[in-house]
Amino acid sequence: LRARGVADAAPMSTTVTTTIAARRATPRARSAPSRPTPAAVLCARRTGAVRIHVENDVADRQQNRHRRKRVISRASAVDGSADASSAAATGSTTLLVAGALAVGAVAATHAAGNGVARLVGSAALGAALAGVGYAKQSLDASGALAAIGVGFGSIYSDARFGSALAVFFFASSAATRVRSDVKVKIDEHFKAGGGRDWVQVAANGFVPTIIAMVYALIAVPSANVSLQGALASAFLGYYSCCCGDTFASELGVLSKSRPRLIIDPMRSVEPGTNGGVTALGWSASAAGGAAVGAAFVVGRAAVVALSGGDFLAACIQDAIIVVYGAIAGVFGSFVDSMLGATVQYSGFCSVKDKVVSKPGPTVSRISGCEFLSNSAVNLVSASITAVVAAIYVSI
Repeated sequence: LRARGVADAAPMSTTVTTTIAARRATPRARSAPSRPTPAAVLCARRTGAVRIHVENDVADRQQNRHRRKRVISRASAVDGSADASSAAATGSTTLLVAGALAVGAVAATHAAGNGVARLVGSAALGAALAGVGYAKQSLDASGALAAIGVGFGSIYSDARFGSALAVFFFASSAATRVRSDVKVKIDEHFKAGGGRDWVQVAANGFVPTIIAMVYALIAVPSANVSLQGALASAFLGYYSCCCGDTFASELGVLSKSRPRLIIDPMRSVEPGTNGGVTALGWSASAAGGAAVGAAFVVGRAAVVALSGGDFLAACIQDAIIVVYGAIAGVFGSFVDSMLGATVQYSGFCSVKDKVVSKPGPTVSRISGCEFLSNSAVNLVSASITAVVAAIYVSI
């Protein structure tokens, strides 16, 4: 039995040894992670909350900083706009006062009753008007030179003509300055103050200057009164159209309602579109024409008063001319708008984000064709108005 037991024990010992060696050779599997304690979980939560709070605090500070920058930027823009509007209002008032003084100076030149004084005074006033226009940036250098000739011819011919020219020039320049911060975003050719060149001066002043000089040549006692009246009406109609159109363009564009294309009233167009009209624009046209008519009346009445007559009676006698001027202003703007909508190109440029007068790859057509420029349209419409006024009105 002892021998048998020893024999049986030998294999058992071998088996145990083999099992231990196998266990040692086999890599021990990693134990499962232990579950965190409540204290560790609470600490992690507190740490995460602090991190989130810090991140939120930094974000809030950055957002507040950007908000303050936007507020300061807006305040600066508002202040700049207010300063610009204030400066524009001051400049407009100065121009209107200058216009009133110019009317008085023109009347005094004609009331002197001296040919030499009239000649010298007309030349001096023509140069003064051009100089003021250049100083106020209503004219550039070429426009100022052209304005000297236009001013002399109109002022020398008749007190009414010189007064109408002065009121048109100064009132139009004042209207150009109204809300210039808005117009610069709409009109591609907008210039602060106007900055009209010789082409624009010629378009507005060449024809009426010729009319005025012809009137002066035939202004003799034996002249045909009806011809003189027709020439005076033509002069009135021309500048009423110019002033009415300028008022409509400079003030009508500020309308809160979108313009309607005059050849398609059901279609609304972008502000600044040639041929686009608004109720405010029509009212401005009448006001501009009436201003020129009033200059006619006041110019003659001032001469009468300086010669010893009754100023108020002279104004009442010619009061109907103001109505004629208002009608001519509206009629001229109608003709100008019709031409602008048909033979003058208007398109919207996606790059400039405004209405332009030339086609291009980034321009979508609104109306009209590229046939006449803006100055040409002004010349044609004012000339038509002058002819109609000469035929149907005699002053």
